[in-house]
Amino acid sequence: MPQAATQEGEASGSGPTRALPRSQRSTAAARPTATTRSMALVRARQSPGSQSPREPTVRSNTRKRKRDPAANRKSKKRKRTGEEEEVSSADSSPVRQPHIPDRMYRLHDLSTSKAIQKAREDVSAKRARHMGLATLNVHMCRASMCVLDDPNLVPVRESARTAVLNAGRSVLGLSSSVGGKPLARCCGFWVDWDEKNKIGTALTTSRLICTKSASLDSWSGQEEYDTNAEVLVHMQGGTTEKATLQYYQKHYDLAFFSVRMDRPVHILSFNDGVMRSDHVFELGRDESSFLRISHGVVKFLNPNLLERYHYMHVHSADPRPRYGKGAPLIDFGGKIVGMVNGNTSGYFIPSSILVKYLHLWRKFQRIPRPQLGMKFWSIKFVDIALAENILCKCNIDDGLIVKRAP
Repeated sequence: MPQAATQEGEASGSGPTRALPRSQRSTAAARPTATTRSMALVRARQSPGSQSPREPTVRSNTRKRKRDPAANRKSKKRKRTGEEEEVSSADSSPVRQPHIPDRMYRLHDLSTSKAIQKAREDVSAKRARHMGLATLNVHMCRASMCVLDDPNLVPVRESARTAVLNAGRSVLGLSSSVGGKPLARCCGFWVDWDEKNKIGTALTTSRLICTKSASLDSWSGQEEYDTNAEVLVHMQGGTTEKATLQYYQKHYDLAFFSVRMDRPVHILSFNDGVMRSDHVFELGRDESSFLRISHGVVKFLNPNLLERYHYMHVHSADPRPRYGKGAPLIDFGGKIVGMVNGNTSGYFIPSSILVKYLHLWRKFQRIPRPQLGMKFWSIKFVDIALAENILCKCNIDDGLIVKRAP
């Protein structure tokens, strides 16, 4: 057998060949030669349009090594872990407090201390970002925001909530300054919209531009106003728009400002008239433009000699609201019943008078007022015993009593 193998090798021109063991012979037969691999590579590189004959591809008998299933699981796990880390780093994901074993604090290692400090800072930063989300911002929640949870309002809570949210779209926060120094902060509401010029008109208290407050006597006329004061309207979301004074009336404590807007404003309708014992909501906005609510009951009282005669009184759960000056009062239907007065706490201008003021201003661009120099009381609001005495002696049960004449 060895001689036959040697003679066969010499005849083929490959020189003397040494006989191989059976295991090595099978391996060598299965392994493709270098010439075969080169021919396969040339055929693979030929273009599809080539006219040269295509020989069948020589396939290697070597089996492809399968990937370990455990490696596939690890790869998928690494991918999922990366996605989870990306999601967990989002502001809306839950805060994960890192667990630091006690023994880590006993290690006097600077790198370990820095790692612990960084983990704590990351948690604090994420909690701060949570507070910036609209759904998790709890810093704006105060006792006044729970007014709708009053037991007396439970039967009408849903309708009241709808009315407040709708009216809140019209409530504005306004601030004024003179020479860069803050002057006042009040509220207001939209009363008109010019679609052609994209200008909205806001109504608020003239106290917004008052540089010198009056004494206790509202009739003294000692107020001073700066018509060149810079006024800003604070929108929801932290944006501001510059407002321009159109007209102010110090006796009625009113001021109209125009604001250029890129979209129509929300205008509320007025109630025909507010009656005694009507429940109302007093709306306003704080420094962060968050909506503030106070609930009250209307009372008919005669003003004293130091107060304006066109004021009405509201007995509120918050007797001295911080954000209500110039803000609207609404009923449970969402209609305006008055505007909070900027001079005296607890008083407001009723909607019946506001509608007349708006009509005069739109028609004449001013609100004229006769100077009578007289002060009145309403017979309807005096003590019942006094009202009976007037009815008995004068046969009058309605009208005005002149308290002071010029």
